[in-house]
Amino acid sequence: MVLKRCLMVMVMFSFVFVSPCLAKQVSSRIMPGVKALIEQHNKAFNAQDLKGVMMTYASGRDTFLMGTGPDEAYVGDEGIAGAYNHFFTRFEPNSMSFKYDWICAGSSGNCAWFAVTTTMEGTVDKEKKNVAFNMSGTLRKEKGRWRFVSLHFSRLGAGQHMAVEPPK
Repeated sequence: MVLKRCLMVMVMFSFVFVSPCLAKQVSSRIMPGVKALIEQHNKAFNAQDLKGVMMTYASGRDTFLMGTGPDEAYVGDEGIAGAYNHFFTRFEPNSMSFKYDWICAGSSGNCAWFAVTTTMEGTVDKEKKNVAFNMSGTLRKEKGRWRFVSLHFSRLGAGQHMAVEPPK
């Protein structure tokens, strides 16, 4: 039990000390490829171009898209395509714009990872919205191009702030 607590404390401290370093990272050698893939995805998403969106994903049955809630996990081409078809019902094509507030990325060989904070503006469910959300993912290089192996997005709505109770 003591060992477990020590390991937890070490992990927490490593996040505390490493996070500022990551946040200050402005670019890396992988950054242009990551940004290009995210922009390709968002352009196809905005156009409601399912084929274009699917081209940003790696091939394979273990590729997935994950949202915020417990029912938002989509695996493989069929699951991911179904999710996007549902997303497309919520907005008019070519009505969105994306602004990247913060991005961080790294790589090793044919594997890369990223995290980005994005603000999306547009009309969703026939209502003008400005929505901030986070995206993170893992990429694999296929035929010389980066593709999503996993993509995760999270969007906390108003009033859904995560609260941590202080110890009593």
